Amino acid sequence: MKILKSRLHSVDSATILRYFGNSFLIIGYYILLWGDEKFGLVIKLIGGLLLVPSFFIFKMWDALILCGFYAVIELSRLIHLTK
Repeated sequence: MKILKSRLHSVDSATILRYFGNSFLIIGYYILLWGDEKFGLVIKLIGGLLLVPSFFIFKMWDALILCGFYAVIELSRLIHLTK
């Protein structure tokens, strides 16, 4: 039990942000497919932004570039929908 408590306290904020970011991406995709397109894109953009700190910390440059690429596509679609 003591090992479990120490492991729970060792989770850093970047890992927590990564969990929330991935959750937001999944929820955003679901909303995008079955709900409002604008709201789904906003949720996906927020999820992508939450993933950025962990990409920097773990030096996952390819994932960071891919996340930025998708963010540009989603942002351009969001701008197109608001016109």
